[in-house]
Amino acid sequence: MLTPILMVAGGVLLVAWNAWQRAGRTPAARAWTRSMQGTWKRRSVLVVRPLIAAVLILGGLAVLLADTPAAVPLGLATGGCLLVLAGYLLLPLPVPRAIQPHWSRDERPVAG
Repeated sequence: MLTPILMVAGGVLLVAWNAWQRAGRTPAARAWTRSMQGTWKRRSVLVVRPLIAAVLILGGLAVLLADTPAAVPLGLATGGCLLVLAGYLLLPLPVPRAIQPHWSRDERPVAG
């Protein structure tokens, strides 16, 4: 019974770390935008790690609540997150503009 508790705790810690990076209030929090890894680092911070956190939290809760009616929706949500995560890990999908922090978006002048 310790494993699902550790999954939820790890997911919450990952959410906290990603929230700090995404908020970008300090130079250290914004360092990922200047990474040599380019697009992969942006995808990792904005999509992949949050999805891993969701899988950990939802999966851990599904196991903890296995004897309740909530287990099935939590399991389905975990599976959905795993599918989206696999898509972002295997395919060159772009990071949706809607989830990019406003301070990290490329501002390009409109030609006119």
